[in-house]
Amino acid sequence: MQTHATIAPGRPARVLLIALLAPALTALRAPAGADGETSDPVFTTATTAASAGKEPVFQLGTLTVYGERPLPSEQMETSITASKIELLEKKTVAEALATTPGVTLSPGSGSRYETFAHVRGFGSLSVPIYIDGIPAYIPYDGNLDLGRFTTFDVSSIHVAKGYSSVIYGPNAMGGAINLVSRRPVRPIEGNISAGVSTGDGVESSLNIGTRQGKWYAQGGFSFYERAWIKMAEEYNGTDRQNYHTRDWKFSAKAGFAPNETDEYAIGYQHQEGEKGPKVGGKGYSFTAWRWPEWNKETVYFISNTRIGGKSYVKPRVFFDKYDNTLVMGVGRDPSIYDDYSYGGSLELGTELIPKNILKGVVHYKYDRHHEYYELASGEKDNEETYKDVTVSAGVEDTFHLTSKWDFQAGVAYDWRDTKKAGEQTLGLITMDSFNPQAGVFFKLDENNTFHATIARKTRMPSMKDRYSAHMTPNLIAIPNPDLGPETATHYEIGYIGEPLSGLSVTANVFFSRVTDKITYKVLPDKLDGMDVRQAYNVSGDVRQDGAELGVDYSLNSILSAGGSYTFIYMKDLRNPANKLTEAPRHSGNVYARIRPWHWLSIVPSLEARSWRYIYNDGRKIGGFALYNLKASFTPPVNGLVFSLGVENVFNRDVRYTNTAYPGRGRSVYINVRYSF
Repeated sequence: MQTHATIAPGRPARVLLIALLAPALTALRAPAGADGETSDPVFTTATTAASAGKEPVFQLGTLTVYGERPLPSEQMETSITASKIELLEKKTVAEALATTPGVTLSPGSGSRYETFAHVRGFGSLSVPIYIDGIPAYIPYDGNLDLGRFTTFDVSSIHVAKGYSSVIYGPNAMGGAINLVSRRPVRPIEGNISAGVSTGDGVESSLNIGTRQGKWYAQGGFSFYERAWIKMAEEYNGTDRQNYHTRDWKFSAKAGFAPNETDEYAIGYQHQEGEKGPKVGGKGYSFTAWRWPEWNKETVYFISNTRIGGKSYVKPRVFFDKYDNTLVMGVGRDPSIYDDYSYGGSLELGTELIPKNILKGVVHYKYDRHHEYYELASGEKDNEETYKDVTVSAGVEDTFHLTSKWDFQAGVAYDWRDTKKAGEQTLGLITMDSFNPQAGVFFKLDENNTFHATIARKTRMPSMKDRYSAHMTPNLIAIPNPDLGPETATHYEIGYIGEPLSGLSVTANVFFSRVTDKITYKVLPDKLDGMDVRQAYNVSGDVRQDGAELGVDYSLNSILSAGGSYTFIYMKDLRNPANKLTEAPRHSGNVYARIRPWHWLSIVPSLEARSWRYIYNDGRKIGGFALYNLKASFTPPVNGLVFSLGVENVFNRDVRYTNTAYPGRGRSVYINVRYSF
């Protein structure tokens, strides 16, 4: 196999810093355009989640309650709007998240070809995913393949990092990610899109909504398929990676809003996915594992009701079902996951106490995992069932000390009870955690806020962490029912605001200490000549420190620009020789929109990262920089846009995870969108 191209360590960081500082320096000397316009509808969406209200988002699906200004913990969240997602052509949630400071992307790799996003070095097990505030992780392993979640029906993505509201619930050790759906605001509105791309890629979507007085309805359908992946280099005589993905999704929502504060909505989402190498397909295949089914179905109800003029009640209830099939090679019996979850939360809030906003929440979630092998005869083999109940309660108070100073404190208690663990009768343990947090916030003016926060967050181990027993050709994994929770303490100081007109900035410095970190070790004794692996809690602290910067700037109607940069330093304080592999030292992106004429937009962008450890023994993989270019054409038809783009313009051969999994080479796409 050929070695892949890299750039020198440190160079991506220098490129990112220069490119990020350029818009800000320009802002200090550049006047507004001749027409006085300095804003751009894409780039005026501020870095904070509070700005998401500028677009038609389903506000019930966020933490903010109608009639409230966002509270400090909500203002600290980063928001990625549908406009920005469309501008940068991010088709999956993971790709969209990677545009955010503090977040790094791990595209599909490994035998499972799963895509994840790390938030300040914390993976998906520590950063739960929500859809309109409904938890969306798979019951068994607590993971979620973000490559299976497309962005066609998303109105905004909210990212909480470190200090997150206790309203989110349990296991938000590294933060939380909330995908918020659309909500119509006009009698009839929507959009339709279609496109093709390299790799026999096909995409199409339709979103349509209506607002009729106090009632509204929203529906959407999307389809996204890629038959193969173009690689930058040849492997085994081919530059085609034989890996097929297909995802389609249907969503619907109906709501009733009798007044400005109250709202009641029921939603439904159904998605089906398929991934894996085609049997007999052309090209290089790095895995034989296939998922003929990766299906998810959710129904939920959310409401918000005002009680008097100063209090509210906000319940959520849901039922979530997963049907997944895995075939681990040709001729193997398929492994079936038949899982479901149900539960809900009840949130209460009041402003009856002068200068205080007090919130409380209780969460309940029942997880059931059922797995088996389906034999050629149709019979089931090795059937096992696992059941967990998770309960969480939290209280959060925001005290308005003065017109400029806020103090916020919260505390959460999480509890998990194992009801069933396959055939095991021992090790059905109960675990709990207690998580306090507090922050001080100084509002210089309406557009600029500084903060200092501290938060203790916990992740309780998943069913897979505790009870997984599986075998590979050279390894046996055994359960550890006594596995305990891992805990992180986060310290952060930062700034969010608009220091100049048209310039939005977020800047944070953070320090995290993880104790009892859950990881895997190989035991000294072998079994039948094979290594034995088991999950365990590390005795000692892991350090995860860093800084992040996000910039969005609109110079005038012709030029807008922005980007993000993340620095993270990770160290195992107990065993410094153990190198942590979760994130590169430097990462980020830069992008711009140039409109020389009203009918043409040119969007260049850069994605870069420095070296990172790929093995615990200290072996590294080099950094890289990818350049993308897009042009959009707007004909004299209102709402119609044609786009042509090239990703990885210079066809760099890059690796995100390790040297075994080649990234995507040069890719070309064409699409058309019509909004009405």
